Amino acid sequence: MNKDPFHNMKNEIEREVFKNTDPASQKRAILTKIRNEKQKKSSVKSIFINLGVPLCIILILSILGNSYLFKEDMVKENEKEKEEPAEFTYVPTDEWDEKIIEEKASIRKSATPVEDVKEKQEQEAEPEPEKIPEKKEEEDKSEPADTPPPLPAFDFSMILNNPNAFKEKAANGTFIGTAFTIGDSMEGIQEIYKDKYEDLDTKKGHKGYDRVENYLLYFQDEKTLLEIRSNISPSYTLDQVIATLGEPYYFLNALEGVYSANYLYGDYIVEMEIQGNNKIKPNSMEEIQFIDRESVITSVALFKNDGRSEYLSKDVKYLGEEEPMKFRPEWFNEARDYIVENTVSHAVILHSQQDPLEFNIVVPQETPEDEMRAIANQFLKRLTDVSNKAIEEGTIWNDFTYVIHIENSIDGYYDTGLSNSKSTHEGGYPDINWMGDLNSIE
Repeated sequence: MNKDPFHNMKNEIEREVFKNTDPASQKRAILTKIRNEKQKKSSVKSIFINLGVPLCIILILSILGNSYLFKEDMVKENEKEKEEPAEFTYVPTDEWDEKIIEEKASIRKSATPVEDVKEKQEQEAEPEPEKIPEKKEEEDKSEPADTPPPLPAFDFSMILNNPNAFKEKAANGTFIGTAFTIGDSMEGIQEIYKDKYEDLDTKKGHKGYDRVENYLLYFQDEKTLLEIRSNISPSYTLDQVIATLGEPYYFLNALEGVYSANYLYGDYIVEMEIQGNNKIKPNSMEEIQFIDRESVITSVALFKNDGRSEYLSKDVKYLGEEEPMKFRPEWFNEARDYIVENTVSHAVILHSQQDPLEFNIVVPQETPEDEMRAIANQFLKRLTDVSNKAIEEGTIWNDFTYVIHIENSIDGYYDTGLSNSKSTHEGGYPDINWMGDLNSIE
């Protein structure tokens, strides 16, 4: 008899459980069932684990991201907490302070390194060069509309220091250093320079020029600007101009006795009046023979080429560059022989072959004064004709002057004549200026 009271119950339960199976043993069946139950539980756990781990990571990162502050922000927050006033206490605040704080906070939150922030602030502090011309334009706009453009005194050095700019402006009809241009209207210039404009038309010696400071303006009948001129101090020489601008054309105004150096630029002429030891060719009123490179510039003018260029010439020689003239004794001998053979004079003597040439003409005591004058003129004419045949260009009187004595064979010197540098005899030699009794003889 079985002592276990539940023996029969266990047997019934086993039969009920294992009625549809045929396990190899009860133990194996029990282990199989337990294993199946564990797999079910582990699969459910793995699902929760796979979902829970990422969610935890995301939650941790979000908490850390929201709570992360730079060191400076933490310090600032602590300072704010310390500086917070007591409850129900009103503290006035400035809205600009709040804007500055917000701006600083935005810079910090941009996570830009401190060095970059400083560099950016320094760049912002530097002035922008593009704004400078805008200020100048504003200043220019603030000037009165009727203010005339500046008109500095003419300085000849502008031409020598800026030859290319001078040539360019002259070719366009503009006088360098000014806004004056050939063709401008008189009314326009008068309107601009109303306080500086001076009418010189009625004043002697200006020949219809008007003046604006040290500039002379000449207008034609239609009241348009025809010529611009400025007188200058004689501080610059023709040689300096030639070295800068090259060889000019030359012109002689015979009516006024004025020499000028001229340059052609486009349709315009630049005229520079010169003063020096300039000479014209013998028996000529306008043809230039010698130009002195040391001549000084006295004025500068600009005008349109109206055909005047046809009278300009470069066919000149510079003073000092020509070969020195030598007086030849054979010239004197031929002239002497002619006088002795064809007049009452029985002797002509040469005292000097250097400048001035010096001659003695010996005549009989009873020779009348008018005949003495005729003999002296015949001698000088014969000497001029003989020397001109031997000289290729010019005459001996370009290099020599003379002194001529009329000598009475009994009483000695009768009178003396000197060459006149201002007038020329029709025979081609300087007129005689008598110093004594013969001064009344024509």
